[in-house]
Amino acid sequence: MNWILALLRLTRLPNLCIAFLSQAIPYWLVLRPALLKAGAIPALNERLFGYIAAATVLTTFAGYVINDYFDRHIDAINKPERVIYGKYITPNIALLLYAVLILIVYVLAWSIDKQVPSTNRWPLWLFPAVSFALLLYAWQLKCTAVLGNLLVSVLCGLVPVILIFAEERPIWLASFREPIQIQQALGLVWVYGLFAFITNLLREQVKDLEDFQGDAACGCATLAVVKGPRFAKKPAGFTAVSVSALVAILLYFWHQTQVPVWRIATGMVFMLIPALLTTFAIARAHTKRDFARASLWIKLMMVAGLFLLIPG
Repeated sequence: MNWILALLRLTRLPNLCIAFLSQAIPYWLVLRPALLKAGAIPALNERLFGYIAAATVLTTFAGYVINDYFDRHIDAINKPERVIYGKYITPNIALLLYAVLILIVYVLAWSIDKQVPSTNRWPLWLFPAVSFALLLYAWQLKCTAVLGNLLVSVLCGLVPVILIFAEERPIWLASFREPIQIQQALGLVWVYGLFAFITNLLREQVKDLEDFQGDAACGCATLAVVKGPRFAKKPAGFTAVSVSALVAILLYFWHQTQVPVWRIATGMVFMLIPALLTTFAIARAHTKRDFARASLWIKLMMVAGLFLLIPG
């Protein structure tokens, strides 16, 4: 039973669910309806979308496995009660699991490439490139002052946008018939990507502050270690203020376009208020527990944004 719980912890199931919803919601509720209304025939059906979503989720899972492998000594200090490698799973088994996951992803990428028309054969280079970037992040870039945070945030922002590659030709054809409608749909998909990027960047910055002690003990040169937590709180606070401002602009836009009041109120409760609370929490935080509380507010924003950005 403990082994099963450890494996579930390794998967970070809530994060994998967020990754899946970050693709499913923008595609099925934004991009695909716009293509159908424009008279285009989408390139993806339920099975092909499932292949892409599975490849994305498994790539993310593989990233967690290899990240925890390289972080096992740091996690022994930061999260001793949640250590998995060496207690439930050996490091060699972890590497084997990582290799199997990557192999499955490559098989899925090959299958997607064979069935989805594409001029640039994006599945054959995109998924391997993301897999390599996550390996590079876990191996070297995680312990850099800024680059690691930016890399993983860009990859998170890419998740909703992948489906644009898949529907490249239908989008091109539909843009001649309904250019405004297609532009609006593409714009909203990119908004999902921007939201994923900036909220994950904020989460990474707060996580570096939360894990400061273990990172410092293991020689991990994050910004909090190199410049000190007091300095590292400044860019994290700036990102939190930026998120708050973007959410406020979104709510104002909704108000101007006569979006239902309940939706604006829900956005205030589940996005704007958590963004402001995160900003204040970062400014006043002194302990690991304070930063952990800020991380919870960020996760609430991330989940709420997935559903509240759905067009009415």
